[in-house]
Amino acid sequence: MTLLADIKVALRVTADGFDSEAQTLIDAALYDMERAGVNPALLEKDADGDIANAFVKQAVTAYCKAHFGYDNAEAERFDDAYRRIQIDLLNSSENIAAIDPEPETEPEGEPAGEPEGESEEEGE
Repeated sequence: MTLLADIKVALRVTADGFDSEAQTLIDAALYDMERAGVNPALLEKDADGDIANAFVKQAVTAYCKAHFGYDNAEAERFDDAYRRIQIDLLNSSENIAAIDPEPETEPEGEPAGEPEGESEEEGE
């Protein structure tokens, strides 16, 4: 099942007329998580348009349930759930392991300054 189809089930939407709104919410949730620092590899969709990570899928579902429609008495509760899941994702070993612990360095033997043969004053 695609992520859109899963979200429609979670929103209890059967008609295709809300697909555009639901897809926009899915995209916004994924963007928000990436912006917050969740590893983009965890947010990637597969060829079928689904996300393998169940925790990410649960976060997207909570985000969509919080923001879908106009009169949603449970919006705050779902938004709080989304934020808690996002924090858990950020602190997960899977997300932290994707962070490169070593910064890029210059190759050994090459100075980090100007290339040889060039000087700051070219007219001399």
